Amino acid sequence: MKEMKQWLMVAAVVALCGMMTGCKDNAQRPVNGTMEEAVVLAEAPQAVQDLMKHVNIDECYETLMEDKTTGVSVWSLLKCSDEVSSEGYGMVVGKGDVKTALPQIRHGRMPRARYDAATGDLLIVGSDTEGTGVNIERVYMLRFDDNGYASIMNSIDPYEMQQALCKALTYSIDGQEITFYADGKELAKATNHIEDMGGFMDDAIYIGEQITYSIEGPLTVHVTPGVNFVVGKVLQYDDMPTITATVTMNENGPKLSDFKVEQ
Repeated sequence: MKEMKQWLMVAAVVALCGMMTGCKDNAQRPVNGTMEEAVVLAEAPQAVQDLMKHVNIDECYETLMEDKTTGVSVWSLLKCSDEVSSEGYGMVVGKGDVKTALPQIRHGRMPRARYDAATGDLLIVGSDTEGTGVNIERVYMLRFDDNGYASIMNSIDPYEMQQALCKALTYSIDGQEITFYADGKELAKATNHIEDMGGFMDDAIYIGEQITYSIEGPLTVHVTPGVNFVVGKVLQYDDMPTITATVTMNENGPKLSDFKVEQ
């Protein structure tokens, strides 16, 4: 009887521990993704398509990049007219006097472009989804033909990047401390200070709502994990690190290397 009581006490403690965030769980778990499938962009608004049938760079456009040495320039369409928005769609790529209209590219609020004369690659970053706590970007790689016209050679769908990150990133929990790993190696620690959300869910860490890129040097992805709590269905990003990785684009999907924590 005494042994049975002791067993019941241990079982109760274990069950209670499973409901509390202060318990220790050092097992590495894969991060989860918020996107369940590839992002399908809507077709560019008809007003954008109609306007860009004939390219005329005027006050409706914003210059993103202008390289006088190579003659490569990139513009984003801000508006179709004073009354009609572009809804974030439409870009023009120029090489010399030749201009290529790309109405289907959604540039969003903060597009960027960089041309590498050595490789002939033109990288453009646009945003598929923007909103409160959400910024999901897409990378396009373009090249010019012998006549100076540009074509999209490759792009990274946000879901594709999310899945690549999910394969590489894991985490463990010890009380309120979350440890992040990349390819099994410890990368960063973060301490949760949120006390009114009822503790961590079993699947505590998600990525996918915040995936952005930098192109000033090597193509680099930036991802901020979010925490999933028992109370509420909105991911929380307080105290979480931003993790970066160098990206290599190829036909088999993005290859990630050199994981770091953004300072």
